Amino acid sequence: MAPPKQPVPFEDAGASTDATMANKPNEPTFKLSLNANKVEFPFAPIGRPTYVSLRLHNPTSNRITFKVRCTSADIFRVQPPVAFVNPNGLMTITIWNANTDQKQKMEKRHYFAFYHKTAFPSARLAPPLWKNGLKDAEGVRRIPVSFLPDPSGAKPSASQPAAPSAPAAPAPAPGAPAS
Repeated sequence: MAPPKQPVPFEDAGASTDATMANKPNEPTFKLSLNANKVEFPFAPIGRPTYVSLRLHNPTSNRITFKVRCTSADIFRVQPPVAFVNPNGLMTITIWNANTDQKQKMEKRHYFAFYHKTAFPSARLAPPLWKNGLKDAEGVRRIPVSFLPDPSGAKPSASQPAAPSAPAAPAPAPGAPAS
């Protein structure tokens, strides 16, 4: 028996407006709800990790399993990367940015892909349900990543964090007494 219809905890943010994030031919439409259609990491100095929390809602009457993939496991971590969501259930997914100084990796266009499929009620562990890959996913959504700039406008170097600095004192005029 299906659970009673309950109010939706949040509106689905929908697919990304970025055309490169659209589903590929023959990929199924995403049937769950995500509270964001992009991941924006706040500014932090190089070496200081940042994170973003997303909410996933299962509006279906089936227990589902989901899997989150990213473009670089060296830069990002997802917790949990694979799990279950009960009918009309919610899951908070935390995505970490290692904030490395690997400039070539940070300049690449990154995204997260969310996959889901129905899970049998008797399934106890989610990872084994994905052992055959993603070909039997029942829904797919990709969302792009952006790194918000330093609000102070400072331009950090590739290996050094932007540090606030005092303005340099003007040099004394030639022949002027030193103070």
